[in-house]
Amino acid sequence: MRKETIRIKCPKRVQFGDPMYFEDYKDDPEKLQKLVVDYRPQPGFKAGVSLVETEHPEYPGFIARTMTVYFAPEQHLPIYMDEKMYASQKTERKKIGVDTACYLIEVDGRYEDIKTGGDGYWGDYQELYREINGKKYIDAVVISIAMPDEQSFEEMKHLAEYFFEDMSREMVTEKAGRKKEQERS
Repeated sequence: MRKETIRIKCPKRVQFGDPMYFEDYKDDPEKLQKLVVDYRPQPGFKAGVSLVETEHPEYPGFIARTMTVYFAPEQHLPIYMDEKMYASQKTERKKIGVDTACYLIEVDGRYEDIKTGGDGYWGDYQELYREINGKKYIDAVVISIAMPDEQSFEEMKHLAEYFFEDMSREMVTEKAGRKKEQERS
Protein backbone atom coordinates (compact mmCIF):
# COMPACT_ATOMS: atom_id res chain seq x y z
CA MET A 1 0.00 0.00 0.00
CA ARG A 2 1.15 3.50 -0.80
CA LYS A 3 -0.39 6.66 0.62
CA GLU A 4 0.40 10.37 0.51
CA THR A 5 -1.65 12.87 2.47
CA ILE A 6 -1.22 16.60 1.91
CA ARG A 7 -3.01 19.69 3.16
CA ILE A 8 -4.05 22.00 0.36
CA LYS A 9 -5.48 25.46 -0.09
CA CYS A 10 -9.24 25.04 0.14
CA PRO A 11 -10.77 25.28 -3.34
CA LYS A 12 -13.86 27.41 -3.90
CA ARG A 13 -15.67 24.78 -5.98
CA VAL A 14 -15.25 21.12 -6.91
CA GLN A 15 -17.27 19.36 -9.62
CA PHE A 16 -17.08 15.67 -10.44
CA GLY A 17 -19.26 13.45 -12.60
CA ASP A 18 -20.19 12.31 -16.08
CA PRO A 19 -19.84 15.28 -18.50
CA MET A 20 -23.03 14.14 -20.22
CA TYR A 21 -25.01 14.67 -16.98
CA PHE A 22 -23.71 18.22 -16.61
CA GLU A 23 -24.90 18.93 -20.16
CA ASP A 24 -28.17 16.96 -20.28
CA TYR A 25 -29.46 18.03 -16.86
CA LYS A 26 -28.19 21.61 -16.67
CA ASP A 27 -31.83 22.78 -16.75
CA ASP A 28 -32.91 20.23 -14.11
CA PRO A 29 -30.76 21.08 -11.03
CA GLU A 30 -32.63 18.62 -8.81
CA LYS A 31 -31.83 15.65 -11.08
CA LEU A 32 -28.27 16.88 -11.67
CA GLN A 33 -27.62 17.13 -7.92
CA LYS A 34 -28.48 13.43 -7.52
CA LEU A 35 -25.96 12.37 -10.17
CA VAL A 36 -22.86 14.55 -9.73
CA VAL A 37 -20.78 16.45 -7.20
CA ASP A 38 -20.97 20.24 -7.33
CA TYR A 39 -19.57 21.29 -3.98
CA ARG A 40 -18.73 24.72 -2.61
CA PRO A 41 -17.03 24.41 0.80
CA GLN A 42 -18.50 26.16 3.80
CA PRO A 43 -16.71 29.27 5.09
CA GLY A 44 -14.06 28.24 7.59
CA PHE A 45 -13.48 24.80 6.07
CA LYS A 46 -9.91 23.77 5.25
CA ALA A 47 -8.92 21.01 2.83
CA GLY A 48 -6.57 18.10 2.32
CA VAL A 49 -6.03 15.46 -0.33
CA SER A 50 -5.07 11.83 0.08
CA LEU A 51 -3.61 9.72 -2.72
CA VAL A 52 -3.90 5.98 -2.05
CA GLU A 53 -2.75 2.92 -3.94
CA THR A 54 -3.85 -0.50 -2.65
CA GLU A 55 -3.71 -4.06 -3.87
CA HIS A 56 -6.93 -5.93 -3.20
CA PRO A 57 -6.26 -9.26 -1.42
CA GLU A 58 -9.26 -10.91 -3.10
CA TYR A 59 -7.96 -9.90 -6.56
CA PRO A 60 -4.17 -10.46 -6.60
CA GLY A 61 -2.43 -8.15 -9.03
CA PHE A 62 -5.31 -5.64 -9.12
CA ILE A 63 -4.13 -2.22 -7.94
CA ALA A 64 -6.74 0.41 -7.04
CA ARG A 65 -5.82 4.10 -6.91
CA THR A 66 -8.03 6.72 -5.29
CA MET A 67 -7.78 10.47 -4.87
CA THR A 68 -9.82 11.68 -1.88
CA VAL A 69 -10.42 15.32 -1.01
CA TYR A 70 -11.41 16.24 2.56
CA PHE A 71 -13.14 19.41 3.75
CA ALA A 72 -13.57 20.28 7.45
CA PRO A 73 -12.66 22.87 10.08
CA GLU A 74 -8.88 23.04 10.66
CA GLN A 75 -8.86 21.38 14.09
CA HIS A 76 -10.88 18.35 12.89
CA LEU A 77 -9.37 17.85 9.43
CA PRO A 78 -6.63 15.40 10.58
CA ILE A 79 -9.29 13.09 12.06
CA TYR A 80 -11.17 12.81 8.77
CA MET A 81 -7.97 12.53 6.74
CA ASP A 82 -7.09 9.57 8.97
CA GLU A 83 -10.41 8.03 7.77
CA LYS A 84 -12.06 8.39 11.19
CA MET A 85 -15.13 10.22 12.45
CA TYR A 86 -16.83 11.02 15.75
CA ALA A 87 -19.25 8.51 17.29
CA SER A 88 -22.05 11.10 17.40
CA GLN A 89 -21.88 11.75 13.66
CA LYS A 90 -24.01 10.32 10.90
CA THR A 91 -23.08 9.96 7.24
CA GLU A 92 -24.96 10.58 4.07
CA ARG A 93 -23.38 9.11 0.97
CA LYS A 94 -23.99 9.53 -2.74
CA LYS A 95 -22.30 7.25 -5.28
CA ILE A 96 -21.08 8.96 -8.44
CA GLY A 97 -21.55 6.92 -11.61
CA VAL A 98 -20.87 7.41 -15.28
CA ASP A 99 -22.69 6.20 -18.42
CA THR A 100 -20.18 7.44 -20.99
CA ALA A 101 -16.97 5.75 -19.73
CA CYS A 102 -15.69 9.21 -18.79
CA TYR A 103 -15.85 11.61 -15.87
CA LEU A 104 -15.07 15.28 -15.48
CA ILE A 105 -13.16 16.75 -12.56
CA GLU A 106 -13.20 20.54 -12.26
CA VAL A 107 -11.55 22.46 -9.44
CA ASP A 108 -11.78 26.27 -9.52
CA GLY A 109 -11.83 26.37 -13.33
CA ARG A 110 -9.10 23.75 -13.91
CA TYR A 111 -10.69 20.69 -15.49
CA GLU A 112 -9.87 17.35 -16.99
CA ASP A 113 -11.97 14.66 -18.67
CA ILE A 114 -10.80 11.24 -17.50
CA LYS A 115 -11.50 8.22 -19.73
CA THR A 116 -12.48 5.37 -17.41
CA GLY A 117 -12.63 2.48 -19.84
CA GLY A 118 -16.03 1.50 -18.43
CA ASP A 119 -19.33 2.69 -17.03
CA GLY A 120 -20.37 2.28 -13.41
CA TYR A 121 -19.54 3.96 -10.10
CA TRP A 122 -16.27 5.90 -10.04
CA GLY A 123 -16.48 7.73 -6.75
CA ASP A 124 -18.62 9.07 -3.99
CA TYR A 125 -19.59 12.14 -2.03
CA GLN A 126 -20.03 11.89 1.74
CA GLU A 127 -21.32 14.35 4.30
CA LEU A 128 -20.47 13.72 7.93
CA TYR A 129 -22.98 15.54 10.08
CA ARG A 130 -24.73 15.93 13.43
CA GLU A 131 -28.39 16.57 14.06
CA ILE A 132 -29.34 19.05 16.76
CA ASN A 133 -33.02 19.72 17.39
CA GLY A 134 -33.86 18.22 14.00
CA LYS A 135 -31.41 20.47 12.14
CA LYS A 136 -28.50 19.03 10.13
CA TYR A 137 -25.01 20.48 10.77
CA ILE A 138 -22.36 19.36 8.26
CA ASP A 139 -19.02 18.76 10.00
CA ALA A 140 -17.06 17.45 7.01
CA VAL A 141 -17.33 16.54 3.33
CA VAL A 142 -15.31 13.77 1.69
CA ILE A 143 -15.10 13.35 -2.10
CA SER A 144 -13.45 10.13 -3.34
CA ILE A 145 -12.52 9.58 -6.97
CA ALA A 146 -11.35 6.21 -8.33
CA MET A 147 -8.67 6.35 -11.00
CA PRO A 148 -8.75 4.25 -14.19
CA ASP A 149 -6.67 1.03 -14.08
CA GLU A 150 -4.00 2.27 -16.49
CA GLN A 151 -3.27 5.42 -14.48
CA SER A 152 -0.15 5.10 -12.31
CA PHE A 153 0.32 6.57 -8.85
CA GLU A 154 2.64 9.22 -10.33
CA GLU A 155 0.01 10.18 -12.93
CA MET A 156 -2.61 10.47 -10.19
CA LYS A 157 -0.19 12.67 -8.22
CA HIS A 158 0.40 14.93 -11.26
CA LEU A 159 -3.36 15.22 -11.73
CA ALA A 160 -3.76 16.27 -8.07
CA GLU A 161 -0.92 18.80 -8.45
CA TYR A 162 -2.73 20.26 -11.47
CA PHE A 163 -6.03 20.64 -9.60
CA PHE A 164 -4.51 21.84 -6.34
CA GLU A 165 -1.80 24.25 -7.45
CA ASP A 166 -0.36 24.78 -3.99
CA MET A 167 -0.01 21.02 -3.42
CA SER A 168 3.46 20.80 -4.95
CA ARG A 169 4.69 23.67 -2.75
CA GLU A 170 3.24 21.93 0.33
CA MET A 171 5.03 18.70 -0.59
CA VAL A 172 8.34 20.49 -1.12
CA THR A 173 7.98 22.24 2.25
CA GLU A 174 7.02 18.95 3.92
CA LYS A 175 10.01 17.10 2.42
CA ALA A 176 12.41 19.93 3.30
CA GLY A 177 11.06 19.96 6.86
CA ARG A 178 11.60 16.22 7.18
CA LYS A 179 15.14 16.54 5.80
CA LYS A 180 15.98 19.23 8.38
CA GLU A 181 14.57 17.03 11.18
CA GLN A 182 16.73 14.13 9.99
CA GLU A 183 19.81 16.38 9.90
CA ARG A 184 19.19 17.40 13.54
CA SER A 185 18.95 13.76 14.70
